[in-house]
Amino acid sequence: MITTLVEKYKVVQAVEPKTTNAAITGAYVSLKNVIRGAVVVNLTQAVGHATQVYLYQAKDVSGTDAKPLTNTVPVWANEDVSSGDSLTRKADGVSYTVANTAKNKQVVFHIDPAKLDINEGFTCLNVRIGASTQATNFASADYILDSKYAGDNPSSVVVD
Repeated sequence: MITTLVEKYKVVQAVEPKTTNAAITGAYVSLKNVIRGAVVVNLTQAVGHATQVYLYQAKDVSGTDAKPLTNTVPVWANEDVSSGDSLTRKADGVSYTVANTAKNKQVVFHIDPAKLDINEGFTCLNVRIGASTQATNFASADYILDSKYAGDNPSSVVVD
């Protein structure tokens, strides 16, 4: 029997495609029932800008007590997706700043829910993208989450 992507993983839009003219705060997702996850960010930079992408944690999907993630996670990036699909491993971190070039880019963070401050009640994650102040630069982001309880209809991660 073949398992489809959506039967194995919960795919959630964190940020709909929008300009990075202003800072972007993505949706929060609960990692309570998640084994591992990824945050995939795509950037279209018509004008070069060293845009920062960073991770936040909160106590619920409403963003209660939101603060930056403090424990580092694996990061990969492709600074020019038009020249290939290879992601390059970067230093572990809680953020990544892309090169100041006019290119299409992709950044991927690998998330272990244990990296959140779970002892302090932090169980939710979101992604934020810094302002480029360029109306022609765009970003979007998705969460791909490996649910503990996979199936035809995995439980929601946008509710507590």
